[in-house]
Amino acid sequence: MDQLSNQTDLRVIKTQEAIKTAFLQLISKKGFVAITINDIAQQARINRSTFYLHYTDKYALLNQLTTNGIARVATTITPELHIADNGVNYTAFTQDLNQSLSVVAGDPVLYTFILNDPAHLGLRQRAEDALKAYLNQHLPQNTQMARDLLLEIVPSIYLAAIRWWLAHDMKYSPQFLAQELAKFFELGSRSIIDSDSH
Repeated sequence: MDQLSNQTDLRVIKTQEAIKTAFLQLISKKGFVAITINDIAQQARINRSTFYLHYTDKYALLNQLTTNGIARVATTITPELHIADNGVNYTAFTQDLNQSLSVVAGDPVLYTFILNDPAHLGLRQRAEDALKAYLNQHLPQNTQMARDLLLEIVPSIYLAAIRWWLAHDMKYSPQFLAQELAKFFELGSRSIIDSDSH
């Protein structure tokens, strides 16, 4: 029974991966709006009925890919490790940035679509809101500048840099871009964390 269950799980994973790959290939080729379920099924080499076993429509597929994509980036960021001795630990910050940029580099079509949001589906805003909520949960309450403003600025700068990077064919390595972003925040925000913060 367990073996049969494992085989079924593997088939589901392989089918979903085939659908995702086909979908992203079609986004690059013809754009989201023009994609039909027939297109996805043909590209993935599955039946339409198989697609509908997994997703109600292309919007549900995109929603799942977007949700998973944002979560994969968010889980590489551990803001609580960035604060040390009432200041920012830029070594830990750079390491996290490198990890998150490596995730983006592994799925550039998806993240380009999310951040450019050419179909005006609110995907970029979702990414920004998710990052903001994640930082809000982990950032110290006491900061030298208005905390709510800080939560607006940091995600915006971070996502703008990634969008530029993707638009320029990831001309820099994740490690180099992480170092440059960390340098930017270090030079521009030496005293963000309040000395009374713990």
